[in-house]
Amino acid sequence: MINFTKKQVLKSKVEINPFPYFVVKNLLPKSDLKKLNKVLPSFNEIADKESLLQSKSKTKKTILPSSRQYKKVHKNAIFKKTDKLFEKIKPLVIKKFEPYIKKYVNIKYQKSKLNYHSSFSIMRKGYKKSAHLDRRDHLVHILFYTTSDHTKGGDIQIEKLVKNKKVYDIFPNKNDLKIQKKYKVKDNFCLFTLNTPWSYHSASEYMGNKDRKYFYAVYDFPITKLGSIKKNRKKGFNLNSFWKDDVLIKSQTRKKNFFSE
Repeated sequence: MINFTKKQVLKSKVEINPFPYFVVKNLLPKSDLKKLNKVLPSFNEIADKESLLQSKSKTKKTILPSSRQYKKVHKNAIFKKTDKLFEKIKPLVIKKFEPYIKKYVNIKYQKSKLNYHSSFSIMRKGYKKSAHLDRRDHLVHILFYTTSDHTKGGDIQIEKLVKNKKVYDIFPNKNDLKIQKKYKVKDNFCLFTLNTPWSYHSASEYMGNKDRKYFYAVYDFPITKLGSIKKNRKKGFNLNSFWKDDVLIKSQTRKKNFFSE
């Protein structure tokens, strides 16, 4: 698995407009993907009390490493192997983004010892997410979809600001953005993003009846309140000392709307 994935990452092209990212359309060998999908739970198999529900619509459930259900599924060799895979390829991913890390990250944090963790999420029909920035402690975040009905919406949308900002908005006004690129999310699709203060991305509404499953893996700057813990994820982390450009939550209304989707 590891050698196959390394080759896929190495041959991928880093896009720099509007921010640095790259896509791998077949991250795992087909045989490993098939094994993985066999052990992953369904939406209804994950208890609400065990999961992180990030929106009032309850169209997405996330299990973090500290939860009992995550620990249970992590006992499966193929799940554990996939989780460790993202940790093992970290040096390769960081090297691909290295020129942009030097350009956008404050110099004192460019050589940080990065923390790694991943979570597992399932979305169902009706899920959508408007444009936003992820937690500020992420240097890189990775979205790996093991299964999704790409014919039923749920496109990953790379968004670009119409005008540059002196201070970036975590939950931006949609009139300030335009969609730069859309990706149909098929099985085995993976997006690697350098989490700059303008790495805006969104997801169009997913209308498939098939569960949409994905891993969210991150390489984080060191902080005390780790994002792998449920209570910390609920509060978010928006301090921006790691990056050269500033960000703020400019509208509590837009923030509220984002979490109600």
